[in-house]
Amino acid sequence: MTIFQTIQKYKNSIDKLDADLLLAFVLGKSREFIATNPKHKIPLLQKIRFAYLVSKRKAGWSVAVLTKHKEFFGLDFKVNKNVLIPRPDTEIMVEKVLEIVNSKTTLIDVGTGSGCVPISIIKKGLSINSSSKNVFAVDVSKKALKIAKQNANTHNVKIAFLKGNLLSIFSKLPEQTIITANLPYLTEKQFQEEKSIQKEPKLALVAKESGLGLYRKLLEQIKDKKIQKQKINIFLEINPEQKTELSKIIKNIFSNPKTHFYKDLSNRIRIVKISLK
Repeated sequence: MTIFQTIQKYKNSIDKLDADLLLAFVLGKSREFIATNPKHKIPLLQKIRFAYLVSKRKAGWSVAVLTKHKEFFGLDFKVNKNVLIPRPDTEIMVEKVLEIVNSKTTLIDVGTGSGCVPISIIKKGLSINSSSKNVFAVDVSKKALKIAKQNANTHNVKIAFLKGNLLSIFSKLPEQTIITANLPYLTEKQFQEEKSIQKEPKLALVAKESGLGLYRKLLEQIKDKKIQKQKINIFLEINPEQKTELSKIIKNIFSNPKTHFYKDLSNRIRIVKISLK
């Protein structure tokens, strides 16, 4: 059976793009190869493996989880069941950080998961001056940190990976700090209602206090560790419906914070920037 015949066979089972990506993965080829070589014959074992992956995709598993790879900010990242799959909307956070980051900045990524945020920032903006002395990635999951370290090695970047609960491992924050965090912000109800995310680690998705429990704790830690006249910029990814409640939390914790909200690809509030001086 050829590539064309195989894609045709499963065209009503899964999306064509998904089929192309899964078949490319099985064959060890690029998606361009799939598109330009429709008459290429597929060996029996690879046909069987492809059929299995199609059945998993139909059952709700994402292509990224099945192939163990996901593109983010133009870079390829290894992923698995222990990390959140990087989303295009999170790229907005990277873009906003790149607008203000410099060689004197200390970058701390909290809840790093696959490491896609700090690695992308280094590759696109700090490639010359970055070192493990000024870039930190923290996660409570040892398994997630293992994946993040592998991605850092793949992209040849230096990051200090630390296991810990938010910022608890830091006694104080450096003088010029950028903190990025894409922490769990869904409610239990949202998680149960959204079938597409239930194949990803719940630990990376759900939080208490209407999804804002971890962000509240993080902001309280920042306040406790901030020294006078210190410049800190905080970038958080949120659910659009959380803007009002999060704004209240920010004002209750900090005095005179400057807050900016940025919209995602669907024109909905997704990223918040909090500037402290």
